Amino acid sequence: MHILCSIFLIVVISFPVYGSNGSVTESNLKNEVEQTLPDGPSIEQLTSFQQVAATARIRGVPVVVLFCTFWCPQCDLMEQEVLRPMMLDRSFRERILLTKLEVDSDTIITGFDGRQYSSEEIAELYDINFYPTLVFFDPNGRELSQRIIGITLVEHAVDKLNKAINNAEQATKQEP
Repeated sequence: MHILCSIFLIVVISFPVYGSNGSVTESNLKNEVEQTLPDGPSIEQLTSFQQVAATARIRGVPVVVLFCTFWCPQCDLMEQEVLRPMMLDRSFRERILLTKLEVDSDTIITGFDGRQYSSEEIAELYDINFYPTLVFFDPNGRELSQRIIGITLVEHAVDKLNKAINNAEQATKQEP
């Protein structure tokens, strides 16, 4: 996987990034390179389900939430070896809205219902007992696909994630 990411990075750097006037700009190139580092783009920390849902509704995509903790090595593995590299592929970035919630943080989260919750209350509300857990939501907060709980082999996790994204994507398209 790291070899593929390195090849991708070389290819991206080899092509110039053009500004709106057709010229190559340093800031465009820097942004492109930062977004394609081998670890992949960073995953935004969830602060508001309502905000994420509004964006997902506009884009017509499911919301994928990684429930994790700072002390969990499997959570780090899921993020670093599965999710971030997958997000290098534009097709995944276009198909889902990925965010994460560190359950053991002091973050206050706005729920789909507009109420304020602690991160632990959100975990209880969605019955999250193991980490990492990936949950697939529609913009109304309804679960769309089978959860992915834990991680065994990276390749297996990627296959499961692909299937779950396909299911969530299909369910989103069937929304009235």
